[in-house]
Amino acid sequence: MRVLHIFTNPHLTNGATVFEYRVSSRLKKDNIYFDYLVTEEATEEEKARYAANGSVLYRLPIDNSHGLLIRELKVNREYYRFFKEHDYKIVYADTENALRAVHLLMARLAGVRVRVVHSHNTGLQTQSKASAALAGVIKGLFRCSATHYFACSDKAAEWLFPKKIYRNRQYKLLKNGVSLEEFRFNSQTRSRLRAELGLDEDAPVLGNVGRFMPQKNHSFMLSCFDRFHRKHSKAKLMLIGDGPLAEEIRADVRRRGLEDAVLFIGNVKNVSDYLQVMDLFFMPSLFEGLPITGIEAQANALPCLFADTITKELKLTELAHYLPLEEPEEKWTEKIEELLAAGRKDCTDAVRSSGYAIEHTVEELKAFYLKESSC
Repeated sequence: MRVLHIFTNPHLTNGATVFEYRVSSRLKKDNIYFDYLVTEEATEEEKARYAANGSVLYRLPIDNSHGLLIRELKVNREYYRFFKEHDYKIVYADTENALRAVHLLMARLAGVRVRVVHSHNTGLQTQSKASAALAGVIKGLFRCSATHYFACSDKAAEWLFPKKIYRNRQYKLLKNGVSLEEFRFNSQTRSRLRAELGLDEDAPVLGNVGRFMPQKNHSFMLSCFDRFHRKHSKAKLMLIGDGPLAEEIRADVRRRGLEDAVLFIGNVKNVSDYLQVMDLFFMPSLFEGLPITGIEAQANALPCLFADTITKELKLTELAHYLPLEEPEEKWTEKIEELLAAGRKDCTDAVRSSGYAIEHTVEELKAFYLKESSC
């Protein structure tokens, strides 16, 4: 059985993309394979990793030389052609974008029987009020284009799905399961990687994993760290990821004179290793669906400090703590000191019992695909 996933980007540094890739790598033993239709170009390394996983990667280029209306008319024509030319019985749209409602409508018109929308976020990357208003109108189309609704959290469902679907809870919560063994704390890995990075064993390391996008609120993160660093001169801030705002954040680091205190790690495949190095996971995002990295950090026994804009469904363990973004930076640094003093605590059992082991997620999806393929 082959399932077609629709993504914007195929990059194996994006949370939702990595999640589906990990699920796919486990489902192939049951002869369930994921193929991908994306609009951005994958790297050669990513193409090789998808191929090794048994997946086919298709690209549907987007012509951005026109306005939104003309662009979408052309894009949807290409989606329709693709669905007509390829015999997929299940199309699965992983998204935060309401325009997927129209893309799934093309799948319906092309005769695709099972059309899934999976909401992974609680907002748009753009701050445009017009875009938000347009999304509010278009998402109503999911009622005639989607056959099944999945969401990583209730807030993600409320953001993307039609009001009736959300209010009547006509959607399924699909938990972003992680590999608990991969992310379990390992003191040997911590010592080795700290030595490679030139970090003292007693240097407190705050860390974040995420794209350099407005949503992730790196500027606030850096401002809080600056205040913390004035009191704790050995402290480091480790930033894993990349994105369009990376140079802007680097410039802010230079302006603050923190070049030796902020570590820009970039995109890495072994995020679990770098979590070992950290002493606190710091995520003051403006919005999130249910961030997989927050689950991974708890699986790694890390104390976590989240903005209260992030769903409380992320609080799987006593390691998760929240503060409002409106609180003064002094309050944030005080909380950071408190959590660092408390240190790590193994909460693997709590993560597993909450249903966030990846094996649980895989079994749920396996049952869904087998049921729908047999109908």
